[in-house]
Amino acid sequence: MNPVENAFPPVAFVKARLFREAVYREDREDWLTLRGHLEEVRRYFREIGQELVFDEAEGYAFIRQLEPEGEERVPRLTQRRPLSYVATLLLVMLREELLRFDAAPGDSLRLVKTRDELRNLIADFFPDSTNQVRDTSRFDTAIRTLIDLGFLRALNAGGDQEAFEVMRIIKARLSPADLETIKERLRRHAQP
Repeated sequence: MNPVENAFPPVAFVKARLFREAVYREDREDWLTLRGHLEEVRRYFREIGQELVFDEAEGYAFIRQLEPEGEERVPRLTQRRPLSYVATLLLVMLREELLRFDAAPGDSLRLVKTRDELRNLIADFFPDSTNQVRDTSRFDTAIRTLIDLGFLRALNAGGDQEAFEVMRIIKARLSPADLETIKERLRRHAQP
């Protein structure tokens, strides 16, 4: 085989990428490849217990674990890991911010928040503390977690304030019903 020749078709790289992260419309080459091979990719992931979620209108695609029905066995690729209280709270607040952003008239399609704005979203849920270092560390860990999960994307804003794009994939990963369930759990957690 010629060393310059690539033995793998472009769709193979898109499938591999979907195992790691979402594919967005902004990633034009991968997006077009996925659109062109949509049914093939859906079948591929279904065979291994995954569902391809493809949202043309919002511009994202990702895979998620199929949930078994009744006694059905489904292969599981990943383990569920619970989020920390701070990360869960931030995720819920970002989902609500995205709902408000979409409902308000505006020219921008992207919701961007600074680190301070993210911190202010959840500040009211924590008692005043004298340990600023610990609080900042917990908050920064929650932001890193949401970046790793693909819910936030760090932007190079160029200024002195770090900015993050709230990714629309939150809407698919956290449905209104899920949002209410999590909010109820958070309320119970907050009660003494």
